[in-house]
Amino acid sequence: MQPFASLGRIVDSRPRKCGHSPGDNPGTDCPADATWHIMWNTGGEVSLACDPHMDIARRFVFLDSHRIGPDCDMPGALWDFDGKRCVYPDEPAVETAAVEQPATV
Repeated sequence: MQPFASLGRIVDSRPRKCGHSPGDNPGTDCPADATWHIMWNTGGEVSLACDPHMDIARRFVFLDSHRIGPDCDMPGALWDFDGKRCVYPDEPAVETAAVEQPATV
């Protein structure tokens, strides 16, 4: 058995749906809400999984996993290996810039 999972295509994870897709085909995508966040390798490739598909993911090699949290899959979020979660970095300079530069419509 191959110890590494075939990662397939990049999928929009904003709806926070499970990323399992037999045959890497949009017609076979799992419709369940994701409950797990998985980091597959040191290249930072991540995916989301529901509970049943996390059981399948555990058959393969991956770096870390944790339950979905509020910062998971947020642009700029960092993986906290010690805390078993994703965290959004505390960047006061970015927050100040966002306040000073109003968004244009």
